[in-house]
Amino acid sequence: MMEEHFMRGWVHSHDRLSADLDRGFKWLRARARQFVETVSPGHAPGEDSYTPHPAPAGRIATTPARTRAAKPR
Repeated sequence: MMEEHFMRGWVHSHDRLSADLDRGFKWLRARARQFVETVSPGHAPGEDSYTPHPAPAGRIATTPARTRAAKPR
């Protein structure tokens, strides 16, 4: 008997629950898109904004970094 009451309540409320979830996800998606547009730097359309720009030629090290030998144990 309890299962029948649960199922009737579920069937009766399922459409409203689904609509509420859809509306909530739509709102969350809009807020997330607004946040990304606010915090991300502007760039030209089609430009790859995730690749860092190369360093100027004068700032690139031409000598390799020194390595230290490991201490004997």
